[in-house]
Amino acid sequence: MLFRLAYYSTNLIRRSTDARHSELRKLVLSAGANNRERGITGGLMFNREYFGQVLEGERSAVSTLFCQIAKDPRHRSIVLVEASSVENRLFEHWSMGLAERTETAEKINRSFKLAYGFDPTQMNAETFSKYVFQMVNLEEQLISIKIQT
Repeated sequence: MLFRLAYYSTNLIRRSTDARHSELRKLVLSAGANNRERGITGGLMFNREYFGQVLEGERSAVSTLFCQIAKDPRHRSIVLVEASSVENRLFEHWSMGLAERTETAEKINRSFKLAYGFDPTQMNAETFSKYVFQMVNLEEQLISIKIQT
């Protein structure tokens, strides 16, 4: 059975923008390779305040990964947005995708009525997953591990 888990947390990476960006690039590339081996797909959002992530795959693999994330010192105050069985993957083409603040991101923020950018506290579960999907799918400056089909 396919399982989707979505969460957001407080971002505790408080380094300079360049150092934070570098650390997140490494995180995405590492996570993408590991996720592919586990059959997990998903998307990751971040800004100075929050991480937001959607993970999809076999329930035990996703649950194990989420337990690892919950222990990661870069996160605080993790909020589970969705944990449910689903029929299809939203992120079937990405073992991990990361979208950042760009012109495309600003357009998506406006379409979701997010005046101040990514703020997961202003979204319900359905909106949250759709938002992360649109960012990962439409953002041209995406850091991603796209699955070759």
